[in-house]
Amino acid sequence: MSSHPPNQSRRRILKAAGLSLSLPMLSSLGDLACVQNVQGGEPAAREPSPPKRFCSIFFPNGVSLPPEDHPAHHDWSWFPHEVGANFRFTETLRPLEKLRGELSILSGLSHPSMRSTIAHITADSFLTGADSSTVYTNSISLDQLIATRIGQQTRFASLVLSSDGGIGAPGRTHTLSFSASGRPIPSLSNPRKIFNRLFGVREQSIEQQRRSFGRDRSILDHLLDETNAIESGLSAADRQRFDEYTASVREIEQRLSHADQWLDAQRPQVDPAAFDLDATQRGDAGEYIRVILDLMHMALLTDSTRAITYQITSEDAKGIGDRFPNSLGLPGHHSLSHGIGEDDGYQKWARYDQFLATQLAHFVDRLKRTDDPFQEGSLLDNTIVLYGGSTSRTHQAVNYPLVLAGGASMGLRHGQHYRFNESKQRLSNLYVTLLQQLGLKDDRFADSTGTLSELLG
Repeated sequence: MSSHPPNQSRRRILKAAGLSLSLPMLSSLGDLACVQNVQGGEPAAREPSPPKRFCSIFFPNGVSLPPEDHPAHHDWSWFPHEVGANFRFTETLRPLEKLRGELSILSGLSHPSMRSTIAHITADSFLTGADSSTVYTNSISLDQLIATRIGQQTRFASLVLSSDGGIGAPGRTHTLSFSASGRPIPSLSNPRKIFNRLFGVREQSIEQQRRSFGRDRSILDHLLDETNAIESGLSAADRQRFDEYTASVREIEQRLSHADQWLDAQRPQVDPAAFDLDATQRGDAGEYIRVILDLMHMALLTDSTRAITYQITSEDAKGIGDRFPNSLGLPGHHSLSHGIGEDDGYQKWARYDQFLATQLAHFVDRLKRTDDPFQEGSLLDNTIVLYGGSTSRTHQAVNYPLVLAGGASMGLRHGQHYRFNESKQRLSNLYVTLLQQLGLKDDRFADSTGTLSELLG
């Protein structure tokens, strides 16, 4: 028996911001009687559960934090000066003021192992908490852990996005998402390709796709047979590298199995004209970022996925997004972060921080104004949004600037500026808290030491 309210039928017409669409067969509404295990086991009956969702949006290069004796300190510091419920939004985060009751400002959190490292490599560990302070390494990211637990309930276990696209280079990756073996998951950046991945009609027939999946799985089976034959003769160092390789092969195998189980399920019918799919990173930055956020909104609305990451740009001085401030008549983002010696340097940097906050406000507000088609409340009530970066004052990897929004139906309490003691708390404690509010039973993540119960109602 479905746990959804009886009036939430699959063919309910949703109206959100003037866009109408018809929901197709979705497993979360009970249209799929069973879901094949992602690990390739036998199909298992599943009682549908109301969706709980997670999004993370990342920006690089820190934020403007003028010192107390600077004229810009009062109005243009990213963090509020007051702690608690009576905090005042500075001009930097003013676009979020209308959403005060839907979000929290978090200060004093970071990953301890990365606090003294080169700031430009910290983005890789933002969602993983991995310690790359001496030798580069990585582990599973928060979104991918969520995807492994609930991803089988949606067509896409996760949606990985960035403005740069692909994976980049270790230490300066173009993705926030890492697999169980610590390998970067390629990100999508082209709005039209993202739309087609989510909602487009495949050129191949279902049978052709199924035969293709079968052929790919046969190749993977052959690879694994070959690896078993040579593994015994390897040195310890080679065995570790070989284990990483076979883990990657098995992850591909699991993704193929997941895609195969959804071949017979109808895709959501969404009008592409509702999106500016021709927006590019080299055009107007606001238009580009906004269409990515609107596609994220639609992916959640149609229950195409429940785990999304978007890296606005990579943590370096060369990425496509470094020129985003040019749309405001400002220098490149990296130049802004090093231009604080100029008379209006802090304010210029803060104006770009404000621009990014405006994009976040658009996304959060749209989630708030959208009724959740699968359960009571708004889409925002049933979605956790984590926004922030892994550096603060001119690339220092401490006191990450963070905004936590949504998740009211999952027990999150908002409307405050929480200032944590960085010597006692760490970002991974936030991640454990979010995992538990998403309904997962984890009590550890990376280097966590507990939870942040202050955030709960």
